[in-house]
Amino acid sequence: MEYYTIGMAIGMAMGLAIGISIGMTIGQKQKPWSELTEEEKKRKKILIGAGIIVLVLGVLINLGFFFEVFNFNT
Repeated sequence: MEYYTIGMAIGMAMGLAIGISIGMTIGQKQKPWSELTEEEKKRKKILIGAGIIVLVLGVLINLGFFFEVFNFNT
């Protein structure tokens, strides 16, 4: 459990740092919501929805490993 906790903390810190740097890079090139066309708004909504789904799946899988639901040491 100790290695899992350390690995989880390091992974979260790395993910946060990478996410912030990517977000800042991409965010500089974006137009305000009011200036987007309907197709661009639709594409952005789909991307946001997909990102939320991936985030929720990642949290659920992480909790599964934490509570040892997935046991690969059989």
